[in-house]
Amino acid sequence: MKTKSLIFPVIVVVISFIALYFISQFPTPRFQDASVTSKFFPTAVAIIQIIICFFIILGELLNRKEISYQAAFFNKYSLFGAAFIISYVALIYVFGYFISTLAAFIVYLLFFKIKIIGYYITAILFTCAVYYIFANVFFVALPEGLIFGGVL
Repeated sequence: MKTKSLIFPVIVVVISFIALYFISQFPTPRFQDASVTSKFFPTAVAIIQIIICFFIILGELLNRKEISYQAAFFNKYSLFGAAFIISYVALIYVFGYFISTLAAFIVYLLFFKIKIIGYYITAILFTCAVYYIFANVFFVALPEGLIFGGVL
């Protein structure tokens, strides 16, 4: 077992617990009649991250074999992932959820050189479905972006 393989899941668990604390401070919006509040989605993501990292940590503790190779902590995929997330957040602020998510899916598929057209269609349908469900079922306003009339 390498301690290096436990560092990231432990950090994610700590950050998720900190996020849960701050999420609990979100005010309840008074301008929309929603079945869920603005706390729902971030809370669900934080809890799912904690559960996944718990299983990763458990798997590492149960698999105590020494690994002889030294994998690079930073490679082109980890740097792409960090730049991807930062860019996605910036794009959401400027262009809103819908356009940013479509662009993010397409950039992701292009980066990994995916040539199967079904994946692109799935990305478009998934983005449309999530947008429709949040807007028309949950009545939750997704970010519209600065270009289209404001941050929300």
